[in-house]
Amino acid sequence: MDAFEIELKTFFLQEAQQLVAEAEQYLLQLENNSHDESVIDAIFRIAHNIKGSSRGVGLTAIGDFTHVLESALLKVKQKEIPINAATVGLLLECNDFLKTSVETLIANHSDERTNPDLLSRLEALLRGEIPGGTAAVEEAAPAPHLHVVPSTSTPPPPTAAPKTDENIRVGLKRVDELINDVGELVILQTVLMQQRHLIQSPLLQNTIMQLNKITKNIQDKSTSLRMVSMKSTFQKMQRIVRDTSSALSKEINFIGIGEDSEIDKTVADQINDPLVHIIRNACDHALETPEARVAAGKPKAGMIQLAAYHKGGSMVIEVRDDGKGLNVEVIRRKAIEKGLIKEDSTMSDGEIHRLIFHPGFSTKTEITDLSGRGVGLDVVKTNVERLKGQIEIETSVGIGTTFRIVLPLTLAIIDGMVLRINGDERYVLPSNQVVEVVQPESADVECIADRDDVLKLRGETLPLFKLDAVLGRSKSKRPATSSVAIIGHTGTMRFALLTDEVIGKQQIVIKQLGQDMARVRGISGGAILGDGRAALILDLNEIVQAR
Repeated sequence: MDAFEIELKTFFLQEAQQLVAEAEQYLLQLENNSHDESVIDAIFRIAHNIKGSSRGVGLTAIGDFTHVLESALLKVKQKEIPINAATVGLLLECNDFLKTSVETLIANHSDERTNPDLLSRLEALLRGEIPGGTAAVEEAAPAPHLHVVPSTSTPPPPTAAPKTDENIRVGLKRVDELINDVGELVILQTVLMQQRHLIQSPLLQNTIMQLNKITKNIQDKSTSLRMVSMKSTFQKMQRIVRDTSSALSKEINFIGIGEDSEIDKTVADQINDPLVHIIRNACDHALETPEARVAAGKPKAGMIQLAAYHKGGSMVIEVRDDGKGLNVEVIRRKAIEKGLIKEDSTMSDGEIHRLIFHPGFSTKTEITDLSGRGVGLDVVKTNVERLKGQIEIETSVGIGTTFRIVLPLTLAIIDGMVLRINGDERYVLPSNQVVEVVQPESADVECIADRDDVLKLRGETLPLFKLDAVLGRSKSKRPATSSVAIIGHTGTMRFALLTDEVIGKQQIVIKQLGQDMARVRGISGGAILGDGRAALILDLNEIVQAR
């Protein structure tokens, strides 16, 4: 086993450990709340993720087992298998087996385990039977419909790790605590900088300026401790393309650009699952068969390109293919069939494209190992939004499709724009959500048919939202012409947000809010401003979508 394979398997096993732990919690919830479909969906997605990722790193025994488990969970979702104590008990045994298998593989990457008795009981569940009893984990025993990788009696000698710079392992909790303390330091430093004009001493003035420079350096270096390279993500996606193309009998070339780009570890961990789904869908849905490509005048081999690059204060990740593109009519017909839209609905192409992110949406008529189960792109949208990111689609029929994900570089500190409404209420807007700021003229603002106002900007008509109204605050008496319009966008839609004043820009340390505020749409956190006052951090995307 070479260093590349070791790295891929290690990355997967670390992720799988967390996933099986989450699955156990969801299964325990399921027994007490069998009507909560979100719990069933969460368990199903975990099994789907483990299946795809394990096969991607060559752990076929786990992949085959979780495929059968996923089939059982699908029948649970479709209410073909009842949720009762016996069913949940069997599912918990399956999760325990996966947990044991992962722990064993962490110790020895070649030591795959099987449990033929548990597998047969799981297959009986698929046939509508609920077998009893328990089974112990057995090693290297062949099982029907399960590819077995036998464990060796003597573990192979470990592969020598490639030489790297010296480093030490530090718990992520300690790093988070350090960054939190540095954030408090940044807040205090910002207060000093804003109040330094009150200090008469030139020496203290100079000291504050020097302290500001050092604080900024400490902040940058401490934040970088959480930054990880995208290299392992690129390697995992490359392996997935390779194995998926083989399973589909397609020729697919993988192109990676920007694998040395760095991103916050939390963001990197949570973006892996969405990327797996996008790439597997590109291999299966988007790219034509070699014969169809040749007939269309394309190269026999398809192309999937994964690119990562920094833009402003964000990380942009693009997955591009040269396949057949999204067919608006096919998506529209499927959406009408599923009851997502009415037959007489008037929608733009962009709005129809975004229907593919709806839970359970799939244009596939057949269920395979790769697609057709109605899971995938809804996971992409959910995970990206959880990271306060955006996802965009560009597609041309016969040419290809690009999924563009825009994410914050870090979830700890952002560049923010401080806004004021209603006299002295302060709010913060992340700078990466702002396209530009304009001062509207009276002729630029119109009201159409007693609906919301619109703003005319260089020949473009934009929906105009008033910040005090969308936040449910008392309405400002200011005319629009004495206010400031902030231009933003969500997906393909551009809009304008009207506020009384933009006070300025500053670096904001994000503070998590309590559970009560976590349920409020449009609010992503809190912050302490340079004058020591608290302010809420807004999420433009959620605000506009709620409207």
